Amino acid sequence: METLAEIAAFGLAILVVREVVFRYLFKAADVFSVEVSEYLLVFICFMSIAWVLKENRHVRVEAITTRLSKRAQLLVDIVTSVLALAFCSVVMWKAIQVMLINYHRGFRSSSLVSFPMWIPYFLIAFGILALALQYIIQISERARALKGSRESLKTDKSEISRIANVSHES
Repeated sequence: METLAEIAAFGLAILVVREVVFRYLFKAADVFSVEVSEYLLVFICFMSIAWVLKENRHVRVEAITTRLSKRAQLLVDIVTSVLALAFCSVVMWKAIQVMLINYHRGFRSSSLVSFPMWIPYFLIAFGILALALQYIIQISERARALKGSRESLKTDKSEISRIANVSHES
């Protein structure tokens, strides 16, 4: 999906440059550039959002979390991911509702392009679904890491006890 978003971003750049050239050099404007640009922006945002999370490139405020232990950071990450998953569920549910209303009633944009309005809402729902699935993957990875850190902590304590017992026996 990220490749499609990159292609759409390139197409958007060409469309905007074309519009600027036509408007200012030829004093001619078209009827579709602004509207198509808006739909391309929706496509770019929602088709790349899950990839951005997968690559761990979402914006984060780390002023407090970097001072926490690794285990506490994992816990905070799990909690925030669960909250984000809940938010994604609500947005996806509403986007699907709006998409179906637009599809069944045949709503189109009010411009000369007359674009079917269910398509942008489908892109939003699909992108949010991909984001929700990525959050589920992230939550399970963080939970495994948390479990691993807990077991590693037990191992470290037993190793310390064993070393202490060996040194007392000597």
